[in-house]
Amino acid sequence: MTHFRGFIFQNPKSHSKVRMAMFQPLNFTKKYILALSLIALLSILAYFNLNHLINKQSNDGEIINMSGKQRMLSQKIALFAINYKTEELNENVKAMEVGHGFLTSLVMSDEVQKIYYDKPIELDKRVKLYILHGKKFYNNRNGKSLTYILNNSQVLLKELDFAVSVYQKESELKVSKLKDIELLLLILTLIILVCEAFFIFKPVNTKIALKTQALIDEKNFSDTITESNTNAIISVGSDFKVRTYNKSAIDIFGYSKSEMIGHDSLLKIVPLLYQNAHRVGLSQFFKTGKFKFNNKVLELTAIRKSGQTFPIRISFGTNESKTDKIVVANIQDITDELDKDAKFLQQSRYAAMGEMIGNIAHQWRQPLSAISTISSGAKIRKIANIIDDDEIIEVFDKITNHTKYLSRTIDNFRNFFEKSENEALFDIKKVVSQVIELTDAIYKSNNIEVFVKMKDSISCKGNEGELSQVFMNIFNNSKDALIENKIENKILQLEIEKMHNNIIINFRDNANGIKPEIINNIFEPYFTTKHKSQGTGIGLYMSKEIIEKHFHGILSVENEKFKINDIEYFGACFTIKIPIFEN
Repeated sequence: MTHFRGFIFQNPKSHSKVRMAMFQPLNFTKKYILALSLIALLSILAYFNLNHLINKQSNDGEIINMSGKQRMLSQKIALFAINYKTEELNENVKAMEVGHGFLTSLVMSDEVQKIYYDKPIELDKRVKLYILHGKKFYNNRNGKSLTYILNNSQVLLKELDFAVSVYQKESELKVSKLKDIELLLLILTLIILVCEAFFIFKPVNTKIALKTQALIDEKNFSDTITESNTNAIISVGSDFKVRTYNKSAIDIFGYSKSEMIGHDSLLKIVPLLYQNAHRVGLSQFFKTGKFKFNNKVLELTAIRKSGQTFPIRISFGTNESKTDKIVVANIQDITDELDKDAKFLQQSRYAAMGEMIGNIAHQWRQPLSAISTISSGAKIRKIANIIDDDEIIEVFDKITNHTKYLSRTIDNFRNFFEKSENEALFDIKKVVSQVIELTDAIYKSNNIEVFVKMKDSISCKGNEGELSQVFMNIFNNSKDALIENKIENKILQLEIEKMHNNIIINFRDNANGIKPEIINNIFEPYFTTKHKSQGTGIGLYMSKEIIEKHFHGILSVENEKFKINDIEYFGACFTIKIPIFEN
């Protein structure tokens, strides 16, 4: 066995050693910087792509909204013309002319350009002629212009509707392409991470192992492991004095070894809130040999020498000999990890935005259609002079109610994505109502029947928006499964109840359950059974992270049979168990 520059050559023909030798010209730092630079570049590209996606959706939304407004203005022009409301007519003619100028000034696709400039539609010509007759009627009450407006208002409405549908279709196609680019960037990032693991960290780990082996001959193995550990390792003897305090502990807490070792000094790093529990737990172990938190992992807070509190993950181990008992604490500073979790959570919310925009479109379709029907019907009855003032007021009230519904939907959408770091008591019924209202239309359009079983209002402590996201992720997962499996009578059931000291929330569907070979993997990050254009694989992962880390609960899944109205169904059941907050 020959040692040469940190490598061991046992077989000159070994493929693994050849691969390592290929990367020898670059040291670890340079390779690591190169890998990080590539990942940073892809992250920047992903950011700009996502930003472009959001801007594209916003711009396309403005175009679709303007195109949709044109159809409304065309009908208002006809309505005001027949009622000789000339000032209102003139305002709407001007607005329609400005809107048409804006739409025709944009770069158009071939299909949109044909609609506007080619036969048989020639929408540009028709709109301009319609506007011209509106101006003529306003200026001199031209009867021919009135006749033209009335005869062409419905035809123009259909043509404007067709233009809106084409704008919307093209917008969806552009968004789909940008999503594909986002997925490609993600795949490239993962490939780089895998290469980094195989060609950077694996060789480095081999070098560390070799150096550790060399140190074993010179120093006690346990001391080497303790000092090389990236976590803080602190041990305490039965006299409550610190026995071990490694280098990472110095880096994390700021106290030197001389300040800690040999002294009853552990309370320096323990917040006042935990000091009594710390004393009682150690005393009990030293007396009885039983330690409550042995081999358990806890997330608590600690204090640095500077007085700064910070989050830690801590686990305990114990050792007994004939002469002494020792408690060993393994402490990890998880400040950066929690920051990454927060960023990952935000990323998952952006991933949900596309789904939510689709929900909003479904939510708006029915009330917009109702408004169009109500206004068109009222106009016809007014033309025929068979509508009275009371009915007109009723028509206005109905339209107002529909617009309030549209506004409320937008408020729910904004609240769903509103960032909040505060924990507070909230009613789960509010979360249920909000999620169902946001998704009701898309479930109806897919013939999915939703059953909610909740007897009483139940208060929960935490972040309301995060629980809404969990509900939305699980609902969407069930909805996709029902559609993908082509279930005839699609069922979603949400059951919420108090049980002992916990809130139990069950989400059930009749999509024939989850395959046994994948049911244990569905909460893993980036695991998805959907097509790459339909899922990112982070929804259920982030749901589990939110429930377990932020609500201190449990999220699990199993396949089971259930009954609704004495009819038996079979499918997946996602269960959330959250401890009840007591005032």
